[in-house]
Amino acid sequence: MAGRTDIAEQLKELISSLKEQGILDEKFDEVMRRLKDERNPRFAVEIINHFYGDAENNLAELTYLSVVPIIDYPQLTNVALNLKEACSSFGCSRMAIACGELRDASEAKNKEGCHMVLEHIRREYAVLQKNLNQIAQLDRAIYENAIRGRYY
Repeated sequence: MAGRTDIAEQLKELISSLKEQGILDEKFDEVMRRLKDERNPRFAVEIINHFYGDAENNLAELTYLSVVPIIDYPQLTNVALNLKEACSSFGCSRMAIACGELRDASEAKNKEGCHMVLEHIRREYAVLQKNLNQIAQLDRAIYENAIRGRYY
């Protein structure tokens, strides 16, 4: 039981630290609370994985749209907004802000600005992914400790 409490405390401290850094915001807590399901305790981790898939698809499309000879700025703006909305609704505030900056550069038809901001988004995504992986790992450890506690 003490192990589960220690891991839960680590998870709480990690999320708190990420919020202090602006990587996550209060929306993340709200989403995680809503997703906790006693019948499927792994659901939150599944949603994180789903977020990864969507984010990576959007990043791939943004990359493609930014390297073609003639940029389709309206489409680039649309994909940037889709990614921003996904990040905002998941509580990934720094990445959402970066996506807003890409939308601004795209609306200004600033090719160099789009490339710079897209690189910034990739860096933010790498930081976000690393930290969401840590959250998922801790959540998995809490779940596994709970299961062990039931059977031992």
